This record gives sequence, structure tokens and C-alpha cells, in this order.
Amino acid sequence: MKFSDQDMERNRHQFDTLCKKVLGLEAKSFLYAVMKRAKLELTFSDLSEKELNSLSVTDEYPSDNTRYQVLGFDIEVRDELLAEALDALTPRKREIILLAYFMELSDAAIARLLKNDTSTVFYHRTSGIETLKKIMNQEDKPL
Repeated sequence: MKFSDQDMERNRHQFDTLCKKVLGLEAKSFLYAVMKRAKLELTFSDLSEKELNSLSVTDEYPSDNTRYQVLGFDIEVRDELLAEALDALTPRKREIILLAYFMELSDAAIARLLKNDTSTVFYHRTSGIETLKKIMNQEDKPL
């Protein structure tokens, strides 16, 4: 069957119209999907500092930590400023602070290990903490 020029032209126009409708609907569908995704997604600039930190990972190496040996316990301190402040304490105060806060021992347990009175351990722990606070606050102040 042979088509006339008018039939060919009409078919061409019908095909063009169909293509325009399909492309228009596809464009609407695409824009709808983009808008829907935009409502669900956040940019990094929209995140709080806490949320950003939870997404990141920092490599930690044992050589970056400061190690202390206290009564057979190996204690690692990751914070460099804290390690420097601990080094400024007397050895007895440092031992008591490390046992109390890193090994989570009570004053009575530390007193038994060090063969001291509980009141002595309490005194060294509290005065050591005060010294640490002073040293660390001094480090935070600009020169």
C-alpha cells in the first residue's frame, strides 16, 4: 500500500505530537524525582559539626599515644595536652590520677594497692586534679 504525501505528512505530525507528549511527561517525572530527592537529602553544609564528626574517621596509631606503666597496668593517654599535664605532676599523684580515672578504681582500692590511707589517696587525687586543671587551662590561653 502506498501512502500519499498528505498521509505521510499527517503521520509525521502525529508522531511529532506523540514524541513531544512523551518527552514532556518524562521531563515532569524527572523533575518530580529530583524535587523528591532534594527534600530527603542534606548537603554537608547543612549538617552540624557533631553530625559531620560522626561521619568521619580518624586513624589512630599506638605511637601517637603516651603510655604509662602503673603497678603493672599499661595505661594509654590519647590527648597530648593531658599527657603533658600528667607529666608535670609528681609520680605519686600521676599514679593515683591514672588509677582513679583511667582504671576506674575507688580511693579505697587505690589505697590498698599503694598501701596508703584512703585520706592520703583522696588528697593526692583532688590536688592532682586541681593541678591538671591549672596546667591545662594555662595551655588553652593564647600567648
